[in-house]
Amino acid sequence: MLSKNLFTTTSISQGRFFILFAGVLWSTGGPLIRLLENASEWQFLFYRSLALATTLFLLIKIKNRDTMALFKKAGVASVVGGLFLSFAFVSFVFSVTHTTIANTLFMMSSAPFIAGILGWLLLKEQISKIQWIAMSVASLGIIVMIQDGVSGESLFGSLTAFATAVGFAGFTVSLRWGKSENMLPAVFYAGLFGVFISTVGAVFFNKGFVVSHNDLLVATGFGTFGLGFGLILYVAGSKKIQATELVLLSLIEIILGPIWAWMFFRELPTSLTMIGGVILLSAILFQTFAGLGNTRESIQSLPM
Repeated sequence: MLSKNLFTTTSISQGRFFILFAGVLWSTGGPLIRLLENASEWQFLFYRSLALATTLFLLIKIKNRDTMALFKKAGVASVVGGLFLSFAFVSFVFSVTHTTIANTLFMMSSAPFIAGILGWLLLKEQISKIQWIAMSVASLGIIVMIQDGVSGESLFGSLTAFATAVGFAGFTVSLRWGKSENMLPAVFYAGLFGVFISTVGAVFFNKGFVVSHNDLLVATGFGTFGLGFGLILYVAGSKKIQATELVLLSLIEIILGPIWAWMFFRELPTSLTMIGGVILLSAILFQTFAGLGNTRESIQSLPM
């Protein structure tokens, strides 16, 4: 009943609140990983993905009487999108465990620009001069942050953060390819693929599936509420918010994540990470404000 009420919201102000609250929930992903006691990345991913898939399946069942028809309508594009998204989910966790939360989130913010390039190459979508300028500036920010990893000990974390952005971009382009406005089946597939990939990883690296109560609570709690409920809010709110405003409101995840890391773990990003992050965010703001008059603009961001 709760999800049905959320999806029938007609208030723009409610929509804005839903997007902001979803961003707050997503911003806790990195800090929550810092609370793990002994669980490996594969174990955390297994329980988080299982919780996410279960939450999404229940949501789809509640919202749609003919569940099979919804999945058929989503088609192959949702499966491909789910595969890309599961790749992003996996690489995000490994990024956070090998670099700062700020570095990971700033790098993730490049996903819309990467999606623009992929859409141009694969779907022959047009890119405006404004978008080319913004993507060029964003590329500079990415280079600065990767250089930070090269000069330090977090190159793997920077590269997996960039892989996360590529995964998100692939997810977005897959939905455009399938012309699907309903991303719920794709995210459900991402959860299933996440369970499969993490199972293979846990078995191959002999990690097993036994974790502490604390780690189980962190993984399933974030999978259910941080990702699951956050996604419900995002889908409900995005139906009433224009793409340009949606981008601005979604930036709260990128802003709050590093703040939580500093407040609770005294984790400070390096100077190069901050410089690169500011360059990236400036590119996003430039493209967003420059495109305020373009109602056909479509930039999609998703949670970790």
